[in-house]
Order: sequence, then structure tokens, then C-alpha cells
Amino acid sequence: MQASKTLVAGLALIATLAAGAAHAGPPVDITFKNQASDEATYTIVNSNESSTYANASPKPDSTVNGGGSDNYTVQSHISPDANYATVRYRIGRKECRFSTSYVKIYSGGVMIPQWNKSADGSGGAVCTANITSTNVSTHAWSVEFTMK
Repeated sequence: MQASKTLVAGLALIATLAAGAAHAGPPVDITFKNQASDEATYTIVNSNESSTYANASPKPDSTVNGGGSDNYTVQSHISPDANYATVRYRIGRKECRFSTSYVKIYSGGVMIPQWNKSADGSGGAVCTANITSTNVSTHAWSVEFTMK
């Protein structure tokens, strides 16, 4: 009896994991480059940033040395047709808020992939976001965020 309960529990777990994977959007590979001489601190302020952190693998480094970089992948589970990442870094009073997203949109009866990126700075920060690659088959993409 115990073996059958264990088997049922195991099958339920596998089904749950498979269903979650089927609903995941395409992954985004993020590279953050700190082009300043001072250390940048990864900061979470809002729910989108918190969700991004939860969906990141490996987790973003809490600090990035001046001249250094950090790489991680984010894959949300909101839909197979969408994914996003929103991150924030600070160097003293300077702050950069970066975001990138992917969504399939209907246009003329056809689903078209669309990738977006943005970088907003404050406190004298110079922030840039560039999509460096897209995979037209899987819709995975890579983005580079830089801060000075």
C-alpha cells in the first residue's frame, strides 16, 4: 500500500513539473556589465524585480565589481508566449533600471515574436540595454545591460 502511495505521489510530482515546463516562456540570457570603477549593487524594489530574481538561474550576484560582469538566465512561467526580466543596479546615488520582454502578438492572423528592451537611469547614471541575439526557432534571446 505504501509503495502505491509513493508511486502516485511521484507521478503527480512529475505531471506538475511537466505542466510547469510547458507553460514557461522562452529564456532570456542576461549579461550585466559594470563599466564604472565602483561596485554595483543588485537591488530589488518592486514585485517585477522580485519575480525576476525568483525566476533567475543562477541568482544574480548581489554585487558586481567595477569593470566586472554577471551572467544569469531568467525564464518566467506566466505563459509559453511571454517572458520578461526587470532588474535594478545602484552605484552610490546612481541607479539603472533595466527591463526586457518577449511576447507573441497577433498581426494579420499570424503570431509574430516581439522582443523589447529598455534602460532608465537616474542620479547621473548612464544605462544601456542591447538585445545581442534572438533565436527564431526557440524565441530565446540574449540581452546586455551596461551601467556607468
